[in-house]
Amino acid sequence: MSDFITFLIISISGLLLFGFTELMYHRFKIDVEITRKTAHIGSGLLSLLFPVYFHSQWWVLLICAMFQLLLVTSINLGFLKSINAVKRKTYGSVVYPIVVYIVFLFWFYLERNPKENDNNYIYFYLPITILAICDPIATFFGKKYPIYKLKKLSKSIGGSVAFWFTAFSICFFFTLNSKVFGQFDIIWVSILIATVSTFTELYSKKGFDNLFIPISVIISMYLVEYFS
Repeated sequence: MSDFITFLIISISGLLLFGFTELMYHRFKIDVEITRKTAHIGSGLLSLLFPVYFHSQWWVLLICAMFQLLLVTSINLGFLKSINAVKRKTYGSVVYPIVVYIVFLFWFYLERNPKENDNNYIYFYLPITILAICDPIATFFGKKYPIYKLKKLSKSIGGSVAFWFTAFSICFFFTLNSKVFGQFDIIWVSILIATVSTFTELYSKKGFDNLFIPISVIISMYLVEYFS
């Protein structure tokens, strides 16, 4: 499949995802926090196709730039309410495409300069999956089972605990199936990455966790591999 065809398929899929969340919000009156998280998860999972089907970084840059332009325009012109109608001030949707491209570019560089027997896909899949899955789960459990609210951070202990366990599970799965880290490193590497990403999420404000979480995961992975 050519990059152009892949670009068309993924672009249309992304637009259909936004159309679906708009339908949820306007037609079925589903809360914006749910529709926003649906778009968050769906966009992250859709981007997991990038390393497999795109052979050039420029197509990824184009698709990320296109969707960022759409999101910025939607904020300025007042559409895409299923994403933008939240009461709090957040830049999460705007930085989302940026960080996807940053992570892809880092993976793309590693793929062009591979180490022997390395499987560098984990450098894209792990940070993006943690971003796509852990953040919505933390929000859900933080509201339903907050345990203790950290008012200054606008977060909760319950949400952070849920984030940590989900991140640990994802890390364990990916490191178990990767050649990047040795088999004996799996547990402590998963603990490290889960802990770093949890604290990054905890202290990030105004949606910038979308940017800092994947970057913190990449830095943690790279340092672990470098010093191991």
